[in-house]
Amino acid sequence: MNTAQVKQAIKKSVKTFADEPLEVLKAASVQVTGEPVTDLEQTKSNPDTYQDLQKEEEYKKLKTESEGRTLQALESELKDIRRQKLFNDLLARIQTGEDIPLEVFAELSYEQKDVLKVQIEAVKIRNSQAVTAQLIEPGAKKGRRMQGQKQSAQKQTTRVEKPVPPSG
Repeated sequence: MNTAQVKQAIKKSVKTFADEPLEVLKAASVQVTGEPVTDLEQTKSNPDTYQDLQKEEEYKKLKTESEGRTLQALESELKDIRRQKLFNDLLARIQTGEDIPLEVFAELSYEQKDVLKVQIEAVKIRNSQAVTAQLIEPGAKKGRRMQGQKQSAQKQTTRVEKPVPPSG
């Protein structure tokens, strides 16, 4: 073998040992005793690492519980956003005069359904008023002669004699 190849092999083994020191130790224990040692037996023989593992497991449980609560909160927030978006869409459709059955939309809250019902009634009233306003006939035009006579009568009652200046 070349010395360059030997040097490279040594560097590679040193790097492997530095990257994975525990893996090398595990393999060494199997080589010395001839039996594989399980992780649980190792941790029970060393009480400090056993307590550390228990703490780590408790931490993982707390972490998963808090992540679960966070996930539930985010899911409920998404549900609220979807519900509000549906509500706004239905409100816009009702405003345009579209007839929408609210019983179909079970995901809406009672308050939102009440608001939509009131809005439907308001649109119906507004549309019915617009129809009745179109049906009213305009009144007949007033005659010009009567108006002229009234004006002349008013002029005569409010006429004031103006004094004439003396001629001199």
